[in-house]
Amino acid sequence: MTAAPEAVERSPADVLRLVVAGALLVAAALVSLLFGDTASQFVADVLAGLERLPAGLVTVVVIAGELLGLALVVVGGLVTALRRRWHLLLGIVLAVAISVPLFWLVRPSGDQAAGTVTQTQQWLRDLELESPSAFALTAMVAITAAVTPWVSRRWRRAWWAAALAVVAEHLLWAPVSFEIVLSVLSGWVAGAASVVLVGAPSRRPTPEAVTQGLRDVGVDVAALDPASVDARGSTPYFGTLGDGTPVFVKTLGVDERSADLLFRLYRSIDPRDLHDERPFSSLRRTVEHEALVALVARQAGVLTPPLLAIATAEPGGFTLAYEAVAGRSLDREPDAADLDELIRAVWAQVAVLRTHRIAHRDLRLANVFVGDDRRVWLIDFGFSEVAVDDVLLAADVAELLASSASIVGPDRALAAALEVVGADAVRSAAPRLKPALLSGATRTAMKAQPGVLDELARRAAGEPGTIP
Repeated sequence: MTAAPEAVERSPADVLRLVVAGALLVAAALVSLLFGDTASQFVADVLAGLERLPAGLVTVVVIAGELLGLALVVVGGLVTALRRRWHLLLGIVLAVAISVPLFWLVRPSGDQAAGTVTQTQQWLRDLELESPSAFALTAMVAITAAVTPWVSRRWRRAWWAAALAVVAEHLLWAPVSFEIVLSVLSGWVAGAASVVLVGAPSRRPTPEAVTQGLRDVGVDVAALDPASVDARGSTPYFGTLGDGTPVFVKTLGVDERSADLLFRLYRSIDPRDLHDERPFSSLRRTVEHEALVALVARQAGVLTPPLLAIATAEPGGFTLAYEAVAGRSLDREPDAADLDELIRAVWAQVAVLRTHRIAHRDLRLANVFVGDDRRVWLIDFGFSEVAVDDVLLAADVAELLASSASIVGPDRALAAALEVVGADAVRSAAPRLKPALLSGATRTAMKAQPGVLDELARRAAGEPGTIP
């Protein structure tokens, strides 16, 4: 079992786990409330075949379950005390403290048991054993959920296997009831909640892991330092290759993947049609998609940094490496003498995207880079899509209009857009010029300038005296 680092953090992955566990517990509680007796009898009928299991096998399962249940409590406490993992100890105590009253709240109020599926005590003969109560089972699962973020993947699997063995023993021994399901889910929710409240060791790939992953795919990184840039959803670095080439590296791990899923879940329940695609099946597919869109955009003529490599970054992360551009993001150039020219140059890039029906989907000025040679580059295609419909193309126009208006005002922002992409594109964006349909950064900028967004939307819609 690996030693945990001293520092702990609250991870989006843990929040996502809590959301999933909570949703399942609510669903199971509703099923128990509405169909408890019927469901219990159905499960009992399905498991009736267990009566034919060899007595020796059942005995082994029951005894192993008893021993493993005790071990979950004892080993968890001993490891915590011996290694002085006080955050973990607090998490275990909190998990148990939450699990018992939570299960008491959701457990079936009536007698929904359908009888046992095996005659366990007859098989055990003179060996007197008692199955752990449903409350004890809840506490064991809660301890498991609280401990596993602190151990290696191998131990995590072993720990959950032990917990499931206890559940199997309880299923063989106790009367079939929704109590078992609610007990396990209550423990999972309690353990996940304790991890969210107390924190757990960081699971982000380290700079050393990122460097090694890039070297494994032939990118000879000589130096790598954290980058102080606006890179939502990833961990950014600036680096240098062995030949002196500057690189920009962004790494995505389990936390970024979970944060993205939570963000998409939030957007999926929004009553407005945000035109989001389904989340990708894995972090690997997410990273590959970003690389694909960046390559397609560059092939179409968009000025975006060349992609050098995709690499793994343990534990479970992936890295994208690009050639770095010397300069800074456009949102840091509010007083530039050539600001209007720069904004028109951004619109020229957007025109290329529109021609090839590529939606950037995050066209705020933080994602526009101004090189030392004053050329404008588009970066961060992490939320982008190809072969899109008119709605997403209009959303890009709306985002850039609002973002640019936050530093130059609606007059200059509209003038640049009209000159490059035309009145039709601007009009199509008018319905999207609403706070809820813009990025968080742009919404914040608009709040600091009351009335600007409304004025921009009115004029973009082509009201009399606004645009042709």
